[in-house]
Amino acid sequence: MALLLPVFIFSAFLTQVKFIPGVRNNIGPFEILGGLIIVSFLAVYRRPEIPLRLHTITKIVAALVLLAAVSQTWLPPSHARMGLVQTGILVFLLLFLVAVYNLILQYQVHPAYVLRLIALSLLIVGPWVIWSGVQAGGDFQAAGPFRNRAHMGSYMLSGFWLVLLYTIQPNIGKLNRLLSNGALCLALYGVAVSGRRSVYLSLIVGLFGLAVGFLLTHRGKRLTLIRSGAVALGFLAAFYTVGAIYVPQAAFFQERVGMIGQRLEQAFAKEEQLAEDDSFFVLQRQGVMMAYRERPVFGIGWGGFAKSRYSPTGHEVHSTPLRFLAEMGLVGLSLYIALMAYLLIHSLKLFFQMRRTAYGGVYLVLMMGLWSLSISYIYNRHVTERTFWLLLLIFLVFETFARSHLRDLARQRTAERPSRRSSAAAAAAAPARPSWSPGRPGWSQPAMRQTLPRSRYRPPDGHL
Repeated sequence: MALLLPVFIFSAFLTQVKFIPGVRNNIGPFEILGGLIIVSFLAVYRRPEIPLRLHTITKIVAALVLLAAVSQTWLPPSHARMGLVQTGILVFLLLFLVAVYNLILQYQVHPAYVLRLIALSLLIVGPWVIWSGVQAGGDFQAAGPFRNRAHMGSYMLSGFWLVLLYTIQPNIGKLNRLLSNGALCLALYGVAVSGRRSVYLSLIVGLFGLAVGFLLTHRGKRLTLIRSGAVALGFLAAFYTVGAIYVPQAAFFQERVGMIGQRLEQAFAKEEQLAEDDSFFVLQRQGVMMAYRERPVFGIGWGGFAKSRYSPTGHEVHSTPLRFLAEMGLVGLSLYIALMAYLLIHSLKLFFQMRRTAYGGVYLVLMMGLWSLSISYIYNRHVTERTFWLLLLIFLVFETFARSHLRDLARQRTAERPSRRSSAAAAAAAPARPSWSPGRPGWSQPAMRQTLPRSRYRPPDGHL
């Protein structure tokens, strides 16, 4: 696990790398490494003393897999292969979630470790994108390791929030914070030059929410959040104003930002208001409503929209909620809403639980990142995007860490509180040491220490 995870995270950003060039549906390094993680999990859980645990997210995805598999029975023969491939992706996601959640519990994965790997990946991917543009003579379509600039915008937006999570981690060291701020600017550069208005909208809403949520954080933890926010806003402001004078990509960014209002109108306008609009998003929306009216409950079948009579553009539905509505009907859309509701509501709950701890600002960024990205998902696909898988991994790590950290704090307060019956003896006793501390690599439950191996990961305050 310690060897697979770094390469696996970096491979999530290699969307253009394929083992068989020219094959549309192909297995790449991300899928191979994800499969090895699943195999590692199966090898570990052959031991009967380690119980298998299923997260709520896993159960929702399992329901989606079942519905997707059943929906293959009413797909036309022309879409049989596409449907099987798309269903296989959901099955792979299900196995991945089962594996990583149980491995997180066993190997005591610390959030700072995983986030550090993401920051390292962005320090490689960001310069790759810049160099790709230089080699292409300033071509806007140059996207480095990404399939195109549209992919780059979505992936770099997720990377921005994940790196921002790392920059405000407590006790990561000055060098780590400096390098992570550089990775933060590289992610923002990828977002800016992508030209995706939906990504811009998501980022603006997220940063605004972060500014509002800042008032709810504990006063002693605000300085780090201010520093990281100032770096992000300062880079965007400089790139938008001064950069537009000298860099063509910055001028493109300036032009596309002015078109965000049009994207909002397309999302909320009625169908009759969009009759003369022939943009990609509007055409796909019209095709989705046609499919929904014909099969409203269970949809036309998972993977059945692309290259069908419902798709005016021939593409699969890019809007994730609309895709579930068209291909899985109201049942599938309800399951998707349940998945996103769990992420959004529980991120809010985790923030209020951790607000007064040293990680209050971190959980604020986690919450706002999820809420921000959920807006992007209205326009962009994400269930099949690799950074969404990383986002689920990070969420599971932070959720598990919060439970352990709050339990440790409660145990420590109990140990430090004098007993009514024997206050003298309790005062003389040494306070219990928390099962996790900044100087240790992870956390563990006291009852499980005899059966679970210690984490092999480095302490969270190590250098990048």
